[in-house]
Amino acid sequence: MGLTWPASVFQHTLMATDQLLPGGSTGPHMTMSVAARITGPLDLALLDQAYDDLVARNDVLRTTMVQVDGGYLQQVHPHQPVHLDKTDGHGATAGQLADEWSRTPVPSTAAPLIRGHVAQLDDGDHVVGLILHHLHTDPRSLQLAIAELGRLYTARVEGRTEPAPAFQFGEYVEQRLASVADRLEADRDFWRTLMAGARPMALSPDLKRDWERKPSSGSFRVQVLDAEQATAMERWARKHRTTMFAALFTGFSLAMADRLDNRDVLVSTVFEQRDRPGTADMVGPFIHPALLRVPVPDGATWESLAPLVRDRVLDAYNRAHIPAIEVLGMHMDVLQEIAMSPAGLCVFQYIPAHVSEKPVPFGPATASVVPSEEGGPTGDVGLMFRLHRSPTGELTARVTFDERDLAEPLARELFEEFAARLAEPLAAGV
Repeated sequence: MGLTWPASVFQHTLMATDQLLPGGSTGPHMTMSVAARITGPLDLALLDQAYDDLVARNDVLRTTMVQVDGGYLQQVHPHQPVHLDKTDGHGATAGQLADEWSRTPVPSTAAPLIRGHVAQLDDGDHVVGLILHHLHTDPRSLQLAIAELGRLYTARVEGRTEPAPAFQFGEYVEQRLASVADRLEADRDFWRTLMAGARPMALSPDLKRDWERKPSSGSFRVQVLDAEQATAMERWARKHRTTMFAALFTGFSLAMADRLDNRDVLVSTVFEQRDRPGTADMVGPFIHPALLRVPVPDGATWESLAPLVRDRVLDAYNRAHIPAIEVLGMHMDVLQEIAMSPAGLCVFQYIPAHVSEKPVPFGPATASVVPSEEGGPTGDVGLMFRLHRSPTGELTARVTFDERDLAEPLARELFEEFAARLAEPLAAGV
């Protein structure tokens, strides 16, 4: 079989979910992409060699998933030379090219798990794009891949070789799984207890799934907080000894609980965990899907609910090595209701700012990441609130919803109720 490593928690979750809903978690809609505009002199032959170096150096970009004895392994394939697809970009904008490239999916079953593009807009003006499957990357890794490509190109220009990576993503997964091996049963018991009696959130009594309609996702983008307001929310979080994620989820829980008869908020989320030396600049899916369940008491306020949310978030973060799909499998009644209910499991995510606005050196040229209007992967999601903190400080959101379950007006109404709750601690002055 060649070199193999255990599947990460995220990879296991996607593969296991795909067994229940074929194509829902590994299909072409799970493609992720990043593009950068390079200004200055660019040697396309050396850039092509640097792209080949990128794939050769990162095993995860040459890895497919295999099922063995009911589990999953990462199988690393030997490196074969790869080349950038070169296109004529005259007459197009950088954003148009980036979005066009992102629409062509990367297969999840054949190496390499990346596709690279380059186009010339004008003399000294190029766009380079990298497209990957979500099985092998995460949001931070997209920016890291561009930065690494810049370092490799610069090394080629200067006639030197970049040092080899300290270790590979598969090694990280193996080490991390070994570090929690002695607590797995205790952590499974925690999830069994926490999820007992849980039910999907019934966000509206009128929701009914249109089973005759093919699955399709609607989405919209909206600014949640400007930079000053987002900074004020961070101050509120620090004052109440919690995190920005937990503070935002406190507002979400207060808003959604008002719609629920049982006031029991249940969502799926993801945590990024680059908690080992050498992982800060490593490409790979360093995210762990987890479940959050928060019972919201009648009359709860921001101050009274924030400690409970903080503790639930911390508990989930520390036990995210138990795959969420396994947790749901412990309670088949919950899993069945989620699968059958409209917008069965809402997803709440927060992606903090992790990318510098500083240009990336490409030899004597420099590159800046191109904003994309494409939404990125959605999976088989009933309702997703994906919050993102930009490098300039604003908090924006992309809301995705299953059009079989709910229409855009209701999705916007739900989001506006959440946004109104966020305004409460800000209005009080932080």
